[in-house]
Amino acid sequence: MNFEKNQAMSEKECTFCKLAVAGSPFVYENEYFFVRFDRYPVSPGHALVIPKRHVVSLLELSVDEWIAVSDALHNAIIAIETTDLVSLYEGFLGEAGDEKALSYANKMLCNPFIKKRPDGYNIGNNEGSAAGRTIHHLHIHIIPRYTGDVDNPVGGIRNIIQFIGNYRE
Repeated sequence: MNFEKNQAMSEKECTFCKLAVAGSPFVYENEYFFVRFDRYPVSPGHALVIPKRHVVSLLELSVDEWIAVSDALHNAIIAIETTDLVSLYEGFLGEAGDEKALSYANKMLCNPFIKKRPDGYNIGNNEGSAAGRTIHHLHIHIIPRYTGDVDNPVGGIRNIIQFIGNYRE
């Protein structure tokens, strides 16, 4: 598989590598991964599992990293389910800087599901530019889902291709 190395950035330029080095506040970390809440969430509690090592693709992970990612995913879900999301997004509003991130925090605070526990999750990554990857450092999205957040959730992540997601019709 083409890892799109030509589009990969150096570790010095990489947003996620900078976070790993800076020791940014993480909701969980182990030897190989850290977890943080997404600054541009699509639903309340949207989190990212990010390798500390600069890799672009899941296929670049070592055996030890594959084992550790399971632990990171598990603990990310625990963090999502135990975090006061209202306080989280109010805290984001107090951070200076990125206006787009502030807009997303405001959207989450107005979300009708902000005080509910998730009813399910979509977990995945954008493996390649054709799949929508914009930051060329592996990151796995954990997107909480709530009963009623869309009219018809059948097909889940299959809905990325419009009109094909519902395989029951």
